[in-house]
Amino acid sequence: MFPKSRPIRSESYRRWVASLPCINCGIQGYSQSAHANGGGMGTKECDLRTFPLCCTRPGVLGCHRQFDLCIDMTRAQRRELTEDYVKRTQDLARKVGRPEFREAA
Repeated sequence: MFPKSRPIRSESYRRWVASLPCINCGIQGYSQSAHANGGGMGTKECDLRTFPLCCTRPGVLGCHRQFDLCIDMTRAQRRELTEDYVKRTQDLARKVGRPEFREAA
């Protein structure tokens, strides 16, 4: 058996991700911090594997809900998009100097 590592939790990082425009449609002001799927049943992935997706609002099914339901995509496509979205969000975090991604001295 291997010891499980605890996922990193950072409210400030999740809030920063939610402040970004939706990575899928680009709308500003409605984003939520969407976790990559894959943590297993009842668990969430590390907060550093999140990306901004917009929420559902009156008359609009948000990208977050569409993504979770795999609307207009296969599970394989969702996995590919997830890795792309996580990478793009982490790259931006590094570029703006988020403390979670600063290199150890």
